[in-house]
Amino acid sequence: MAAPAMSAAPASRATSRAAYAVAALALLTFLAVPLVGVSNNAIRLLLTTFLWVATSLAWNLLGGVTGQVSFGFAVFYGLGAYTAGLSINGGVNPYAAIAAGGAVAAFGSLLIGLPTFRLRGPYFAIATIGVNEAVRIVMSNLDITGGASGLRLQQTGRFSQVEHYYAALGVASLAFLVSWRVMHSPFGLALRAIREDQDAAADVGVHPFRLKLAVHALAACLTGMAGGAFAHYTAYIHPDGVFAFTTSTSILLMPVIGGLGTLSGPVIGAAVYSIVQEEMVVHFPQFHLLLYGALLILIMLFEPGGLAGLWRRLARGLRGRNAAGTGGGIAAQRQPAGGGS
Repeated sequence: MAAPAMSAAPASRATSRAAYAVAALALLTFLAVPLVGVSNNAIRLLLTTFLWVATSLAWNLLGGVTGQVSFGFAVFYGLGAYTAGLSINGGVNPYAAIAAGGAVAAFGSLLIGLPTFRLRGPYFAIATIGVNEAVRIVMSNLDITGGASGLRLQQTGRFSQVEHYYAALGVASLAFLVSWRVMHSPFGLALRAIREDQDAAADVGVHPFRLKLAVHALAACLTGMAGGAFAHYTAYIHPDGVFAFTTSTSILLMPVIGGLGTLSGPVIGAAVYSIVQEEMVVHFPQFHLLLYGALLILIMLFEPGGLAGLWRRLARGLRGRNAAGTGGGIAAQRQPAGGGS
């Protein structure tokens, strides 16, 4: 009876080692991409994908791991973008400005989370929509942010797309490492307990309110850094862009496509979303949100685990088929021997 448990642990360790090897190989490949003469358009697409990967992984910490569905992550993306933009215009080093964007977004998450985490389920989700719109309207009417005209960043040096590429890759890698650390820690275990049953988690010593505030701040910080890197790259930001509800919807949609609560799902979802968005915006500029909504409904109906869940299901099916084939082969080999004896 103990044999399956003993064989499961080495199999799990082997899977983890394979995942680490794939992640390290992917990082080395992306580091080498600008050195092998890839086109500027491909660099731009990868840069955008890295920023979406960072926001997708960040949202997944709150929505996928903790089970708190927020429609307001554009607030943190916008706060990070505007903080970085204003800091750069004030003469701050761009990378310090990106870090400052993450810090301000984390602080903002505490102000938002203190009242909204008193709510649960759909009430929390609706509250985040209201906060998103309220912040967007306020930011559209502040003189310091440029108001509805937006904010143009003052670039002092020569524009280097490769430099921005590596900045975005750095933010995405940081989000991946933070997510991995959280998911393999007692903190992540407590977050999963909150997702499954908040009251039961509280009964065994978990403090749901504090932990939700903590993971909210962590996710907001990563999202704010992605917003800061975006502002540094585009050199122009607008409240109806970085604070838009469509931005919040996009950030939510990517981990749902890839697979909630997993590490690979948000990465896959962000990559798929970036590529599909390129085509949709070109061919369906007025209907891409409708298509996103239809895609979301189809995934929730037929594959709630997202693309990562679909891949796991296919892998299990292949392993089962191989095991059945191996078992059938062994039985076929044993049958003549048994008949001879």
